Amino acid sequence: MTGEVAELWRYPVSSMAGEQLAQLHVEVGGVAGDRIWGLLDAATGRIASPGREKYFVGVPRAHAKATGEGVALSLDGQRWAEPEDTELLEGLSQAFGFMPLLKPFDAFGSGGFRPRYEHAPIHLVTSAALRSLERELPGSVIDARRFRPNILVDWPDGTDAIPEHGWIGREIRIGEVVLRGREPCGRCGFITIAQEGLPVDVEILRTVVKRHQRNFGIYCDVETPGEIAAGAAVTVD
Repeated sequence: MTGEVAELWRYPVSSMAGEQLAQLHVEVGGVAGDRIWGLLDAATGRIASPGREKYFVGVPRAHAKATGEGVALSLDGQRWAEPEDTELLEGLSQAFGFMPLLKPFDAFGSGGFRPRYEHAPIHLVTSAALRSLERELPGSVIDARRFRPNILVDWPDGTDAIPEHGWIGREIRIGEVVLRGREPCGRCGFITIAQEGLPVDVEILRTVVKRHQRNFGIYCDVETPGEIAAGAAVTVD
């Protein structure tokens, strides 16, 4: 059975909305430009964790994209500015309820300042898993953005509700890139919170906990780096 890449995502600032791209450059440590900045409360130094603290629940409504100079931020996904822009910071502080501060993460594997949740370089979800969850929750808005994968794979429906859970320890070939499934992705309250076009929905986490042991999607290691393009074939060995 084979599939293909449906969507590719990069999240330059942890916890903020990401950017959908036509192509990703995958390195041993993950997607180039992915989760390179942390967002903190400037007053307390606490790193944003919307899935666990209501205080940070507004952060995923704002957008981030990588630029040649670093990163640009936006409240609406239309008007962009550098993180130091006074008008932008004022708007973000009103939206978040605190003054934000960006801090660059240290290199992957360095043991320094890194994202709170870092299990493996790549996060992957299949369309079959999303459709399965839609059938379990017909009244909910199920969208890949809730789960924040780097790679959304268009995969046929089968007997397994979440087929990628069967890819642990197996090679996943996507174009010239080879990944290996490491472990299922355990979920927190992040998948329930409101984002642009997505309402609050606590039933999503309740269902994932009850029916799938809190897991949805998988983390992967990178065995062969390279380029991944939307539409690329996906095979699992």
